[in-house]
Amino acid sequence: MLQADRTPRVRMGRIAAADFWKALVMVASVRRRSRVANAAASVMVLAAPAFGQTIEDGSGARIGPADTALVRELVQRNLTGSDAKISALRRSGASHICGSVNVKNRDGLYTGERGFLVDVRARTFGRVPDGPELLDPRATGFREKEAIRESYFRLCLDE
Repeated sequence: MLQADRTPRVRMGRIAAADFWKALVMVASVRRRSRVANAAASVMVLAAPAFGQTIEDGSGARIGPADTALVRELVQRNLTGSDAKISALRRSGASHICGSVNVKNRDGLYTGERGFLVDVRARTFGRVPDGPELLDPRATGFREKEAIRESYFRLCLDE
């Protein structure tokens, strides 16, 4: 018997998300499903929470749900870890979205917000590099990182 202060807590994380999708596949694999069951499974998929990235300040409303979904997808695809905190989303011109992202390092600690730039038309993502990443011009990827930094300063920062 557990004491009141030692009650185990359920935490939604990667394992719980995987279990959710396994259960959904199991439901979908039943041979004799009715139309109601199909509709219920579809609603579960569409209403499933996006595990990981969160828009911290509600700024996703400024750019719309489609572009918010694109930003989340690109952040998940380009950054390790699924628990990024996204904030300060705003448009820059017709085809760019600027914002800030905070991700966890290997120790599980958030590293601090860094700016990013999304090109909606090209569906590309670039995070502003940290200072040490730009110290050696001969390093692999230096030109690309410098181009991201210059684009972010040109498109996302007020003059």
